[in-house]
Amino acid sequence: MRAKLLVLAGMPLLLAACEIKSPTVPAPSGPSPAALGASRPEASYDFYNCVGPAGTPTAFAAVKTAVPPQTGHPVSAAAAFRLTDNSGVFIVLSFGAGAFSPPGIEVSGNATVTCSVEIDGQVFAWSGVIAPR
Repeated sequence: MRAKLLVLAGMPLLLAACEIKSPTVPAPSGPSPAALGASRPEASYDFYNCVGPAGTPTAFAAVKTAVPPQTGHPVSAAAAFRLTDNSGVFIVLSFGAGAFSPPGIEVSGNATVTCSVEIDGQVFAWSGVIAPR
């Protein structure tokens, strides 16, 4: 510790400076989250019959990263699908009439793109936005 004497308006003040150290954080064990995501297989989705504002592709392929097998699901429940050409992310706000829609986002007026997608032999109309990367 270092101490300095400062005279202010004829009155001595003692200022002490302490060495500041950041807390020690243990190094993570195992691969980094980025490495884990990069090493996991991806589930592919082919979107087609897409309609939306000017510039909306009529069809595109997108992927989601698979989750660990112990989850019991092939991919995460998140509503973001990365376009395979890396041009953007399709963010689904409605998974079709009567199906799940992410909470907290009003679909009406926000979903500008609607595409068809086939999953397990069933065709769904999913609506959302394509956010550029």
